[in-house]
Amino acid sequence: MSTSSPQAVAEAYFAAIGARDVEGIKQVFAPAGELVTPTGTYVGPDHIAEFYAGQAFAAPDLQPQVGPFLIDHERLAVEIVLQMYGQKSRVADVFEIRDGLIQRLAVYLGGPAGT
Repeated sequence: MSTSSPQAVAEAYFAAIGARDVEGIKQVFAPAGELVTPTGTYVGPDHIAEFYAGQAFAAPDLQPQVGPFLIDHERLAVEIVLQMYGQKSRVADVFEIRDGLIQRLAVYLGGPAGT
């Protein structure tokens, strides 16, 4: 993905999430890529993929509704309505993307999403 735009990288990330594709997750993160979540910080594609396989993908009804991307050079932010375990909540993802790979993704939790 070395020539991919931040938008293309984020779209590939969300496609992997929607497909519960652990290998796809690995492919979008840089070798020293970092995922920062309320449950911890995960470094490297393998460790990040383990987080998704063991936590996020464990939710049988996992479904992100991705809002519009806000892009400023190598940064991309997006608000998501995330359905997991029968509940919907607001989440914000802030990406740092360089050389076609996610260098850092910080996930911020908001409150419950309305219907």
